[in-house]
Amino acid sequence: MKIEGECHCGKIAYQAEVDPGTLIICYCTDCQILAGSPFRGVIPAPGASFVMLRGEPKIYLKTAESGNAVAQGF
Repeated sequence: MKIEGECHCGKIAYQAEVDPGTLIICYCTDCQILAGSPFRGVIPAPGASFVMLRGEPKIYLKTAESGNAVAQGF
């Protein structure tokens, strides 16, 4: 299934081919904050099908609850 999306201001846009059957529900604190709910639905996009159409997200490292460093894009 082809998906397209962009940030609220429109400076970043992307598209990808995803498999809806790979949907995961995440309950981590980061996803709760991003979604404003107890969980967030996420469908991973294979790197080969992911295309940035416009802009470039800023990448930063965040320490997860596990103590591992996780790269986040904003």
